[in-house]
Amino acid sequence: MTAPEVKFGILAPVVAKPGQEAALAEFLNVGYDLSLNEPDTVQWFAIKYTDGGAAAPGAPTTFAIFDTFVTPAGRAAHLGGPIAAALMANAPVLLDGAPQIGEVEILASIVRPTGAGRTVGLSVGQRVLFEAKEGKVDTVKEFLASARPLVLDEPGTLGWYAIWYPGTNKFGIVDFFASEQGRDAHLNGKVAEALFGSVGELITSLPEIVKVDVLAAKA
Repeated sequence: MTAPEVKFGILAPVVAKPGQEAALAEFLNVGYDLSLNEPDTVQWFAIKYTDGGAAAPGAPTTFAIFDTFVTPAGRAAHLGGPIAAALMANAPVLLDGAPQIGEVEILASIVRPTGAGRTVGLSVGQRVLFEAKEGKVDTVKEFLASARPLVLDEPGTLGWYAIWYPGTNKFGIVDFFASEQGRDAHLNGKVAEALFGSVGELITSLPEIVKVDVLAAKA
């Protein structure tokens, strides 16, 4: 079955209160069960940041939810649904600060058939953020869309999403792999080479890369 083309998404980092890391991870696993009853939520991922950026030594433990939708209405239904309500209800106990709900547009994506079970064969991933230089937003959009064929040549990249925060210069990539080997191959591949090569011309500075573990995935 071919996955529907997704155009809208949410990337929502949540920071665990000290001592609540295990409880927050368990809450996210419950969120996965709830996501199965949301037909308009096409893909849903619960992830844990493991190194780099927000996962630096001594920093609070950060988790995130990344999910995708075909229409803005599907996203709105999710934001008004039971997962969001439960997250807000449990925030005072579990979270160090309010959830950061980032609504994004998905410029290009790849979803390959994976395995079964709670993580559908995915184990690791990464979250990459970067900013376009002034006047280069449209060029960066085109660059990311043109990167899709390069990712298709990476058999170990099982999920790949190029995202943009509308109305800003902020972009990102969220991608997923079955193994560390797949992630390493992607980081050493043509897309990463082109992205890092665009620093100074298209983007303002080196991309911020955070590696993640996949806790649960509806994909």
